[in-house]
Amino acid sequence: MSLALTGQNERYVMSRYFRYFGLERDPFLDTADPFFYCELGALRRAKERLFDSVDASRGLTVVLGDPGTGKTSLSGALEQELLADDRIVMGKILDPTFATETEFLVAIGRVFGLALPARSSAALKNALKNFFFETAVLEKRTLVLVIDEAQNLSDENLEALRLLLNYHVPQRKLLNTLLFGQSELEKRIDARGNLADRVDGWIRLDLLDEPTLLAILDYRLTKAGLSPGQQLFTADARALLAQASGGVPRRLTMLAHHAMREAVDRASTLINEDHVRAAMLARGISLKPRTAVVETIAPPAEPRGLFARLFARRA
Repeated sequence: MSLALTGQNERYVMSRYFRYFGLERDPFLDTADPFFYCELGALRRAKERLFDSVDASRGLTVVLGDPGTGKTSLSGALEQELLADDRIVMGKILDPTFATETEFLVAIGRVFGLALPARSSAALKNALKNFFFETAVLEKRTLVLVIDEAQNLSDENLEALRLLLNYHVPQRKLLNTLLFGQSELEKRIDARGNLADRVDGWIRLDLLDEPTLLAILDYRLTKAGLSPGQQLFTADARALLAQASGGVPRRLTMLAHHAMREAVDRASTLINEDHVRAAMLARGISLKPRTAVVETIAPPAEPRGLFARLFARRA
């Protein structure tokens, strides 16, 4: 394969850089594409717990994680399964930054297909309760409300959510709510005892270890069309990617993307450590220096005379 890139061909490769490596799709596009969803250990267990909570109509489940740890990807994968089930009615709020309780309640109705007028909060709650009862009890379907970026919910709207969770029949909650938010959401919920008591489950997405990060890297490349057994990243580049990501999947894929483009710029078909370092520099990422281990050497013992040795033995 010729590595010379000129004119129109160069512009094509830069706009479709992944084709330079023989790939069919961009493996590191910064979107929560279900096609590239890699369901490894912790994520699989998290999705199973969410599905079980919905299936049993347990009410409220909270998913916590720092930015880039996979909350949106997990949410998207769960939604695909839920939407494939005709018994489930799902609504999703992407950005719950509502100024008032009324706006929040109207938005909940809207995502379930209800055109509720902006009436009093009491009237809106009553309309929602009637809808929940008709859907969950009379139609025997399961209602699921997914709220992304839930840390943006105001205290007023958290209280409104708590009141909606009061709607139930003896065997089940009428509304299942799944909150996906950053770590600070936990403190805000814990500060509201009545709401915290209604949380059926807490799911925390932690930082990933190196083997899991590299498994995600390989999975994405394979899904994008990399031939079995082929490696695009050298061993040193892979290790540096995992270290520089800090355990965050989104940062891993972002750095991998920029490292691949750097390799294209240098007409290289193999991504090495230098390409990864260039990507880190472009994104302002540096590794924390390791703390030096200072070896301490005990001074030699002073020679001891016969009297001192005898005295020590008697002591």
